[in-house]
Amino acid sequence: MRNLIRHIALRATSSKGVMVHIATAAVAVSIAVVIVSLSVIFGFKEQISALVSGTISDITISSPYGERQPELYPIRDNDSLRTILVSTGSVAHMERYALRSCVARGEEGAVGIVLKGVDAEMDDALFVERLEEGAMPRMEVARRKEVLLSRSVATKIGAKCNGRIEVLLLEGETPRRELFKVCGIYRSALGDVGSELVLTDIRNVQKLNGWDSSQISGYGCRLYNSAGAEECADILNLRLMREYEGEESIVAISAQERNPVIFGWLETHDVNAAVIATIMLVVAIFNMVTALLILVMERTRMVGVLKSLGMQNSAIRRIFTYRAVRIIAVGVAKGDALAIGLLMAQRYLHLVKLDESGYFLSEVPVSLDAGWVVLVNIVFATIVLLMTHLATVIVGRIDVAEAIKYN
Repeated sequence: MRNLIRHIALRATSSKGVMVHIATAAVAVSIAVVIVSLSVIFGFKEQISALVSGTISDITISSPYGERQPELYPIRDNDSLRTILVSTGSVAHMERYALRSCVARGEEGAVGIVLKGVDAEMDDALFVERLEEGAMPRMEVARRKEVLLSRSVATKIGAKCNGRIEVLLLEGETPRRELFKVCGIYRSALGDVGSELVLTDIRNVQKLNGWDSSQISGYGCRLYNSAGAEECADILNLRLMREYEGEESIVAISAQERNPVIFGWLETHDVNAAVIATIMLVVAIFNMVTALLILVMERTRMVGVLKSLGMQNSAIRRIFTYRAVRIIAVGVAKGDALAIGLLMAQRYLHLVKLDESGYFLSEVPVSLDAGWVVLVNIVFATIVLLMTHLATVIVGRIDVAEAIKYN
């Protein structure tokens, strides 16, 4: 019986040239749009998270009072604190830093900056990648008064690579003045967010703040999984409260908490993806149901004959379900091929560009993983098939006598 049902289901009909192709195309286009949309959204999240991680870290460990005047609230760099931070197993990289709020003045103006002191522990891959002129500050035995400016700061004050800028430290009525050499200029990864960061040797900032070599503003931690930053920060705060024995108050703050606007913007993409997926699913279901109803109408006489021979409605419904399965399978396969082809073209040929000032990225990002692609295929195909199978209930309404006379 099963072989008979399959044979009847797969037998060609006149609709093969019209409705079956339309239904197959609808499924293919729908699944392709869903995969492309999700790939771009996941790509945005991964790329922006990587930019945040490289610029300001997934988690920062510092004094809770050091946000506005970090030079007044240092913490001690010590082994016991480092042990607590790495004990969660989530921290992939940790680096110490020292901050000083000040004003940079050049030939064409002045602007507020945050002088960020770093050392050889720093993962500078992102800054090296976005370096436009010059080189990174040198971390040598002899301390050098070099700074790396963002293009935004350099433009505002008229600073040039290998030139000098004046750094004003606002202390009392008379500001202190320090001269620094501009060793390089980088392109800010997050637009205006973080563009005020000016990198230098950590010893320069410690000297300006009047600190000893063990005093720092905090640690920047990059995680194995940036998406788990908030949860990891909560765990670290509990451990710091219970286990840290230092005199300073120390808190862990996630990048999501420090930059709610950026991550809120990313979350809106999830809504967009849900809307697109829903619309495409409805389109695919509508076209599949329409095609199936036309198939049933074209085979009304066949249905009547099979009923007169004693075949049950459930068996006849399976005939059309098998037909729907084949249409969906072919549509999903073609949709996958279309989506993956477009995404690979974007990944390697960089076809679609973006305005980096608005999106932080110069081109549409792509993220592909076999796991979620297969899951989307299964969920999508299952929902469409279930709705299509429900539509075959029309078979039970066909009258045998009328069907046999149907031409």
